[in-house]
Amino acid sequence: MRGEDGQPAHGMDAVRYHVALLTLVTFIPGILFWSFAHGLVHRWRQLGLVISYSALGAVLIVIGAGVFVLRQTLLAVDFGPPGWLGWPALLCFAAAVVVEVQCRKHLTLRTLVGIPELSPTPTSQPLLDQGIYARLRHPRYVVVILSVFALALFTNYPAVYLLCPLAGVVLYGITLMEERELVERFGQAYEQYQRRVPRFIPKIPKR
Repeated sequence: MRGEDGQPAHGMDAVRYHVALLTLVTFIPGILFWSFAHGLVHRWRQLGLVISYSALGAVLIVIGAGVFVLRQTLLAVDFGPPGWLGWPALLCFAAAVVVEVQCRKHLTLRTLVGIPELSPTPTSQPLLDQGIYARLRHPRYVVVILSVFALALFTNYPAVYLLCPLAGVVLYGITLMEERELVERFGQAYEQYQRRVPRFIPKIPKR
């Protein structure tokens, strides 16, 4: 049952609705943040960190607010309780948590917010190729995809399902831009790393 504002009145339907809304309001600006950051990385380096993050933050707030304003349209269709889809949702979420925990062992806060990429001065950060990064070049993007799938299956809203292919396409484009920057920063070392380690799906060890 929905109220006058189009939101489910109570219970698990209300939980699914608010999780779907939070997913759209955060994931869409988040994905666009990295698109803008990597797509205009040389421009941001010229402007400096303060101006870059201020400009990117303002744009993302506007986008997030726009998604929120359109929430009734975006979430007008609901496929209902997920039922058995809750199990693959839980599996995707658990896998995302496992990969994210492994990533956090090697990432600093500076890296998480993109300072090495946007900093106008070269950083001394070494090439990250240990731990989970010895198996996957972009494990955090794998976390994003797994998380979006988990949230789509749990909320069971078409708008969140559509976010899955959108996230996949955008993240693949971000990956190509990021790898081009990493080749510029690390040169032959990163090219060798590219040949040795797959992007998203780990190799099955040979017996």
